[in-house]
Amino acid sequence: MYKVLTVLIGLNLFFSATSIIAAEAPPSVVKQSIITKQTKAKRQYPSVVIYTLTTCPHCMEAKQYLDEAKIAYINREVDLDDNHYNELMKIYDSMGVPDIKRGVPLLVIGDKIRLQGFSKDRFENAIKEAEKN
Repeated sequence: MYKVLTVLIGLNLFFSATSIIAAEAPPSVVKQSIITKQTKAKRQYPSVVIYTLTTCPHCMEAKQYLDEAKIAYINREVDLDDNHYNELMKIYDSMGVPDIKRGVPLLVIGDKIRLQGFSKDRFENAIKEAEKN
């Protein structure tokens, strides 16, 4: 018990000293360099909304690609939320897609481009098109 208390007190003193040293560094310099590196590393993508089914392998592939590419997206699972399903049907109605050809995933890129199904190349081309507009 004595050894545990000694270690804990020692760690507390170490972290207190570390906090004092860190507090003395000018925060603007540290934050600015971090922000600059993050800004340069990230590509700005248009908004991406993806309509999916929880059991759909193509949906999983699309989400995995977006996750690995660190592309922010909103996932709307149509089998878990009736509102998301209704939104999807309205989008398909506006696109004129017949009922028999409706499926998931459906990606909405930048509020204008709608991409039914998923392939990396088609997605990247759609992103480039959205960035032009």
